[in-house]
Amino acid sequence: MRISEAKECIKELYQNTNCVTSLISERGVGKTSAYKQCASELGIEYIDIYAAALEGPDFMGLPVKDIENGVTKYLAPQFLPTKAAIKSGLCGEQGILVLEEINRVPSDTISVLYPLLLDKKINGHELGEGWKIGVTMNPDTMNYLVNSLDDAMLDRFISIEVNPFIDDYIEYSKANGGNEVVMDFLRTHPDMLLIKNKQVDASLVEKSPTPRGWSKVQEIMNTCTLPDKLLMELISGIVGPVGASSFYGHISTQKLNVPSADKICSDYQLERSAVVSLVEKDLLHVLSGVIEKVVAKLKMDKDMVDEIDLFLSDLPNELQVLFFKLASRESESKFEFYSNESKIFSEISDEILEVIIA
Repeated sequence: MRISEAKECIKELYQNTNCVTSLISERGVGKTSAYKQCASELGIEYIDIYAAALEGPDFMGLPVKDIENGVTKYLAPQFLPTKAAIKSGLCGEQGILVLEEINRVPSDTISVLYPLLLDKKINGHELGEGWKIGVTMNPDTMNYLVNSLDDAMLDRFISIEVNPFIDDYIEYSKANGGNEVVMDFLRTHPDMLLIKNKQVDASLVEKSPTPRGWSKVQEIMNTCTLPDKLLMELISGIVGPVGASSFYGHISTQKLNVPSADKICSDYQLERSAVVSLVEKDLLHVLSGVIEKVVAKLKMDKDMVDEIDLFLSDLPNELQVLFFKLASRESESKFEFYSNESKIFSEISDEILEVIIA
């Protein structure tokens, strides 16, 4: 299942059931991010716990003597969104509690978690009505040091196996300030998004590509200014030598020069050769990313309109239409300003309106 489909299922189950969802995937695919995004999109809180770092008593709480009644009571751990915690204002009334990598949890701790996963209760503590539980797991293969869960535990989950898809990853990257060079490489080489190791070799220290690794590469490419040699070594330490070699081979072949949105808006002639080169190479997907960044920087300035018109005049028709489509989504006032002032708009207005109305 795709991450986007898994998120749809998690949100539907959260809103309509008390089921415990279990996301299962290779490392770095985005299980944790999927739960976080679901919570954000639902407008609820999110708590995650690395359960393997805790023991049974950590979940059961601290014992306190009640001398008057001759019993021992337990104080709930701070990380549990119990009814008492909600009443005290320590957490919100609704949310998702995620137990990370539950199949790394020792068997004696797993037994303590049964009532929490089954009834949302543990040792006298009860989760708030608006809180649901999710878990994450790596697959039970030789590649991961995990514990096999028995059928009684697995029966408590709705298991959702997720796999990475390049379209989902590119969409995620764009929403998080992705790097066009890395995204262009992955569009061209989608098989490099994730490489599954076939077996565990104790002597093997090389890493291999994962979506999480490529996100780190994008961050470094966007923020660090290092010599190519040092940058390549860093990237090799993130996605492994195979991933890094393939990435740099792609760069040297494509010689991709991504135009600056700031320069396009202020003085298009500085970036015209780069734009024309991308058009000639038919790298329209790269230009689509550039257009998104240009639209985000639009100002209601007539000088900027002139620069944008020069930029649009070098683009094929479908990208001209895309610019105004994105502008209409970005800001109604900016779209109205550019549609009135732009000469390009008047030439393709019928096509633009058809796309926007559709």
